[in-house]
Amino acid sequence: MSSINQLTGPSASTVAMSARQEFTPEQLERIKRVVDCLVTSSGLERTPGSTVIDFLHTQDLMSTRTGPITPVKQSPPISFLDLPAEVRNKIYRRCLVVGKVFPRRKALADRRIACFKEYRAPQTQLFLVCRQIFRESAPMYFGLNNFVISYGGPYEWPWHDPLELWNNPVSSSAYQHLRHLSISFDARDHNSIYFLFGKDSLSNRWTEAKLTASWQSRQKIMEALSLEVLEVSFATCDCYKCGQRLVTKAVELLFDNVTTSAKMILSGFVTQKEADEIRTMIEDEIGWDTEDKDPTQPEMIVI
Repeated sequence: MSSINQLTGPSASTVAMSARQEFTPEQLERIKRVVDCLVTSSGLERTPGSTVIDFLHTQDLMSTRTGPITPVKQSPPISFLDLPAEVRNKIYRRCLVVGKVFPRRKALADRRIACFKEYRAPQTQLFLVCRQIFRESAPMYFGLNNFVISYGGPYEWPWHDPLELWNNPVSSSAYQHLRHLSISFDARDHNSIYFLFGKDSLSNRWTEAKLTASWQSRQKIMEALSLEVLEVSFATCDCYKCGQRLVTKAVELLFDNVTTSAKMILSGFVTQKEADEIRTMIEDEIGWDTEDKDPTQPEMIVI
C-alpha cells in the first residue's frame, strides 16, 4: 500500500525512511540538530532516546487531524427522467394503475359501471409531459388495468377506428398493450328505430339483425387486441319492448365470431337456471370446455 497521503503529500515516515537510505551521516546529523532546535522552540518534551523518525512521526499524525467542516455547495436538482427506471415505474404504477378504468361511461349502463366511484381516476395527464414518459407509462396503463366498456355500437369505443393507429399514439398503444377487457352484450348496442317504434315481430327481427351486425363489427376490432381476459356481461341482454331474454342468441353470436384465445368470463345471468342452460349449451352444442362451477359464484361461467 502506498504511504502517500492524498491530502498532505508523502508522510513523515516515508521521509524518514528515505533519510535512512539516501542521506549521508553528515546530512543526518545536521537534520538532527535542526529537529532539536524545533523541539526546544515548540516547547515539546524531549524524551531520552527520541529520534528524528519519532519526531517526524508525531508531526505526521498531528498534520492529518481533521480540520473544520466546510459546507458543500448544494447539488443541482435532477429531472424526473434522471431517476432510475425502477423508481419511475413505481411512480407510473401509482398514478395510472387503478384496477378498473371506465372510458366514456354511460349513466344508464349495467351493473359493471355502477361501481365506478369505487376506483380512483388514473392520472392520464402524465401522457402529455413528453414522448418518453408516454412510451414508458402507456404499456403499464393499458396492460395492468381492466377496461370496462359501456353498451353501445363499436363506433363508440375509444379506439374504434383502426385508421387511428397510424395517427393516434394512444390508440396504437391500446391495441398493442390492452390485456383485460370487459364488455356487455346489450340490446342497446344498436340504434334501430324499429327497436323503439316498430311492430313486435319486425322489431325483434331488426333487433337480432342489428345486434348481429354490431357484435360482428366489435369482433373485428377485438381481433387486433392481444387480450388475456375477456369478460362478457349479459345482465341487460333483453328486449325492452317485450322483455324477452336474448342470451341464447348472444352466446351463439359470441362463439360463432370469437377469434380471441383469451380467458373468457361470462356473467350477468338473471337466474341460476339460465346460467346452467348456457353452460350446457356451450359444452354440448358449441363444443367448448368450461371450468368447474365456482360454489361462491355458481352463475358465472369461465372458459
